[in-house]
Amino acid sequence: MEPTDRYRQVAALFRETATADEEHGLQPATMDDVTAAQDALSCRFPDSYVWLQLEFGDARNRLLDIYGVRRVQPPSVDIIGINLEERRDGRPALPAHLIAFSDSGGGDFCCFDTSALEDGECPVVWWDHEAGDDQQPEPAAPTFLDWIETELRERAAEEPGSLLDALPDIYRGWMREWFKKK
Repeated sequence: MEPTDRYRQVAALFRETATADEEHGLQPATMDDVTAAQDALSCRFPDSYVWLQLEFGDARNRLLDIYGVRRVQPPSVDIIGINLEERRDGRPALPAHLIAFSDSGGGDFCCFDTSALEDGECPVVWWDHEAGDDQQPEPAAPTFLDWIETELRERAAEEPGSLLDALPDIYRGWMREWFKKK
């Protein structure tokens, strides 16, 4: 299946936001990697996640923390390892229909709700590690592409300006004060 125009738009934003180092370090996954991960987790990933893996690969510790499909060490940082670990040892245990693809850094997970997979896409939900087994995960985004776009735009809006950006204003203010004294 070919990537959609919507995927291409979000992928372009992803690429624009990446630094040169991040672009250089990309290691795209293969379809065999994707298939092996889906088989290991007994699921089907959203098409947009598959396309992202095939184009960019592991995005963990890059502009967005997105688990990759390749097995890595430690196993708790790839999509297979983290999900199998959370299904087995998590309290509450991560349900099999939720596939964690990113985390908050505090123990909560962003997950694909594969029970609602429709037309190759599914909603993204938050799994709260402090809530009970009977929790209803909180909606995070209608699709993976919506989640990526929102995250990238929020991060861009949060980035502090450089001190160099303020220098022209500082310089003009200093010059005005200096000329007032003359």
